[in-house]
Amino acid sequence: MVISEFTKRFLTASVLIAGFAAFVVMRAFAGIFGLYAFDLLILLTLGVGTWEVCNACKLNRRGSNAIVALVVEGLIYMFYIIGSQILKEPLVWWLQLIVSLLIVAIFVLFIGLSNMIDKKFAKECILQKKSLNKEAWAGALDLLYLLIYPGSFFACAILLNHITTDSIGLFGLLLVIFISCFTDIFAYLTGKLLGKGAAKMAPKISPKKTWVGFVGGLFGGILGALFAVWIISTNATVSRYLIDLTGDAILAQVAFLVVGLAGAIVTTLGDLYASHVKRKAGIKDFGNLLPGHGGVMDRVDGIILNVPFILLIMGII
Repeated sequence: MVISEFTKRFLTASVLIAGFAAFVVMRAFAGIFGLYAFDLLILLTLGVGTWEVCNACKLNRRGSNAIVALVVEGLIYMFYIIGSQILKEPLVWWLQLIVSLLIVAIFVLFIGLSNMIDKKFAKECILQKKSLNKEAWAGALDLLYLLIYPGSFFACAILLNHITTDSIGLFGLLLVIFISCFTDIFAYLTGKLLGKGAAKMAPKISPKKTWVGFVGGLFGGILGALFAVWIISTNATVSRYLIDLTGDAILAQVAFLVVGLAGAIVTTLGDLYASHVKRKAGIKDFGNLLPGHGGVMDRVDGIILNVPFILLIMGII
């Protein structure tokens, strides 16, 4: 029996939505267990995403591989949890940031220096008539790239999850998901229905994206933000938060309407950057783990860029 591409996409999307909903319920009602369960979901997605980007962009050819990147990210996460959640006197954010950057610097330098003294690596460079210094430190930069994309964006997701242990952090996470998903859905549907012959946004990067679809995506982002506000505002803590924000619940919704609009733009930029990376690597998808959807990074490319934006918004207000 041959399953159509649409059926594959629908079934995979249904499983993903059900799984995500289960984690949201745990995050909302299971207290500290739900908090760390959501951390686990973020870390698992980070692990697969890092592996996909590493393989797709061939960043494992100079000693900088996904395993090294995941070790660094794991160390940073452990230090963050110890420094902010376990210690009786939590470490200030700037000290945690400095130590995290030091961890990154140590591993990046280790990759570069180990390549420099690796005789086998040096021999390969000679045979290929390449500069040892350039190739050695290119490996270090590959690791740094993995730690930035997708690593730093998932780090922001952890921070967003830990804004507080009540529903404010969950509100931020729902904003990210709903704005990003509604933007993608409305952009796709609008492009399909009205985009025939429409002007292309970036034909050399993503030939299927049109300006008509982009406008539909903006509308979707607004609806996504309002939907998140509507769902979470039933929580007393968040309801007070929204009212305290502007003095009126209606004005708060208007404020998040603007957030949804901006978030839709950020989501589109994330999609375009991912398309640029894939086109440069000469691939269609980052992976094939999700039938009908490609890889994990193909599903979260717009979401992860939205995370630091929403984190910034939540931090400001």
